[in-house]
Amino acid sequence: MSRFRTCLSRIDPGWLVALVIALLVVWPFISRGSLPVGTDAELHVFRLHELGQLVGGGEFYPRWAPNFYHGYGYPIFNYYAPLTYYLGLLVERWPAFDAVDGVKFVFVLGLLAAALGMYGFVRDNWGRGAGYVATAVYLYAPYVQYIDPHARGVLAESFSLGVFPLALWALDRLRRGVAGGLGFVTAVLLTAAVILSHNLMALLFFGVLAAWAVWHLAGAVWEKKRGEGTAVSAHSLKTVFAALFLGVGAAAIFWLPVLVERNEVNLNTLLGQDDNYDFRTHFLSVWEVLAFSQRLDWGASEPAFRFNLGVVQWVLGGLGLVMALLRRVKHVFHAVFFILVLLALLFLMLPVSAFVWDNLPFLPFFQFPWRMLGPAAAMLAALAGVGTAGLTDSLTLRGQRLWWLPALFVGTAILLGLPLSQPAPRDDFGEVNNLRMTLIENSGRWLGTTSTADYVPATVDTLPTRKGSVVAPIAEGKPPDRVNYATLPEGAAVETEVIRPLLTRYFVSAPQNMRLRLFLFDFPGWQVRVDGQPVETELGRPEGFIVVPLPAGEHVVEVEFGSTPDRTLALWISLLSLLLALVGGIKISRSQLDNQPIPPPQPLARADRGVLAVAGGITAVAILLLNPLGWLHDNSTGFTAVPAQQDLFADFGEQIALIGYTASTDTAVPGETIEVTLYWKKQDVIDINFQSFVHVLNSEGVLLTQSNHLNPGEYPTRQWPYDKYVRDVHTLTIPENAPQGRYTVTAGLWVQTEGWRMPVLDKSGQQIGDTVTLFDLTVDE
Repeated sequence: MSRFRTCLSRIDPGWLVALVIALLVVWPFISRGSLPVGTDAELHVFRLHELGQLVGGGEFYPRWAPNFYHGYGYPIFNYYAPLTYYLGLLVERWPAFDAVDGVKFVFVLGLLAAALGMYGFVRDNWGRGAGYVATAVYLYAPYVQYIDPHARGVLAESFSLGVFPLALWALDRLRRGVAGGLGFVTAVLLTAAVILSHNLMALLFFGVLAAWAVWHLAGAVWEKKRGEGTAVSAHSLKTVFAALFLGVGAAAIFWLPVLVERNEVNLNTLLGQDDNYDFRTHFLSVWEVLAFSQRLDWGASEPAFRFNLGVVQWVLGGLGLVMALLRRVKHVFHAVFFILVLLALLFLMLPVSAFVWDNLPFLPFFQFPWRMLGPAAAMLAALAGVGTAGLTDSLTLRGQRLWWLPALFVGTAILLGLPLSQPAPRDDFGEVNNLRMTLIENSGRWLGTTSTADYVPATVDTLPTRKGSVVAPIAEGKPPDRVNYATLPEGAAVETEVIRPLLTRYFVSAPQNMRLRLFLFDFPGWQVRVDGQPVETELGRPEGFIVVPLPAGEHVVEVEFGSTPDRTLALWISLLSLLLALVGGIKISRSQLDNQPIPPPQPLARADRGVLAVAGGITAVAILLLNPLGWLHDNSTGFTAVPAQQDLFADFGEQIALIGYTASTDTAVPGETIEVTLYWKKQDVIDINFQSFVHVLNSEGVLLTQSNHLNPGEYPTRQWPYDKYVRDVHTLTIPENAPQGRYTVTAGLWVQTEGWRMPVLDKSGQQIGDTVTLFDLTVDE
């Protein structure tokens, strides 16, 4: 017991405060039993379920998902960062839990990691109070708190926002020479975790970590020239670079095959052109970046939100910038790094950076410039800590001890985050199994948990249609049957035995030379043995299926997904890197640098207790009072949309109603872009998918400009719910040569494939037209 108490006494009680700050952010995941259907969270649930089946079947690092793509399989696990799914397995494999619980666990783990990592890093550099403020600023940044985990449901990216500050903190402890051997191993593992968390964020966050190390190396070189360098700092920087290097090596099992085999799959679909995946359509305005968050409307199918930094985030981050530039805070050189990275990230989110996106080949793969909001929030959080420390120190020098200042900043961050603290509730997720997955694929919503045919083998010239004989066994809880029976010669027979998920044995009776055609995508790693001997397969064009040539006779054909030389090399590099990290950790532990006494943590002071009281108080009031009363969100009902600037009711064929609209302006100049948001509501069964349009017409009815949506609100009309409205945002650009004058803005619905419009009806059910006039637009020169 005494040893336990000794260990407990070494824990900083400030961790408890950081966790209390985080409670309201993780509460939606803890208090609700489901995850939303319709966001990327749904995809992650089915990927985790697939991985769980593979691991349970003895495939411990599978690169192939055999049940996806109508049972043809595809290499999603070879190309998609795997860490979040393996963490999810820690919960999913337990009998009482499923993949939904596993995904929720990882979301919560990532948010808690963000809290602990940011607190630890900022506390060690600028003090406890600064650490609390940085934690609150980071967690309640709209992108971290709501957009990534709830609106988008992107598990891997959300988790990467948590593991990054942990890795930064671990590396910083090495830099300061206080980490020890265990700290070195931890830094290696966390650096690897950054790379293994999310493909795109791995590039960005590892780049930031590497730049951070180089920045401090440059600072050490400069100090040495001035005669201020020390042997300890030089040794510490060596361990930082060693940890980064070994972290990259430890993650080689993932990134090396991705790099070497990047041309083996279709990645072009990840780059859009004038669509949702085109970066040109996702730049932000300065106004949106700096705006307040808006209240969520539970009456919307997809509640509106802003891609913003958060007001308290940029205000307190700006305070840190000022304090650093005025040199009113310690570690100014350290703070300047975060300022420079922040400015670069802000630049990349604005339209002025388009030329950079056009000329850096890897940037378009990020798809959304607003993705930089997450990393920018981390930089702002660190600067908020800098600003808190600088202001506190400055006031202390003047004899003013404002112990309540961190509590004020933390409370403000939480209060401004309240509008996003209560995401709309969702229905129960439902069963997670292979049958449901294949039915979703059959509905056309996605294929293989991707919506753009990415990661399909490059040898697939034409995506094959669904084969009933392949997927039929799934309904009985069996693996897909991939034998192409229709192509078997007369008298041939095939029996199938699944040994492991990625090893199938076929017993073939061939009355003549034949080809065993399998409904299985070919891809590097598939190995075929006939009677125990490896054979070369053929490629079935245009679908890219495996074809096995067989001589006449009785044969045993084994089809197994194995390794390739680059994957084997990657595995050994990872194992060697982990071994070297362990050896390095032991060596550091035996050195004098690791024998420094660890000072006991200070008990919670008045300022700490103030932060705890404020964070705990606001959280308790929100959970126990504000949430149950519904005061933190809107709830549109009936034919009303609360966010609509103008209410109306236009009946389209007694199936759909236009219940309101919002226009960004009613005056414009040539070349200007305006935004018109339509609010639609389902009235009755919709048996076909309609398209929406917004037209700008002159006084003679001639079209000036228009916007058309294939799926209004990016949501096929046949799938619209009865109880929620659909928000349909249209963007229109006024032509440069548009004459001055007054124009009429109209809206309607039509069927693009057939060319007819949905009629607009009056109260008696009589048609009065096929468009609705919204407002007059004045175009000035």
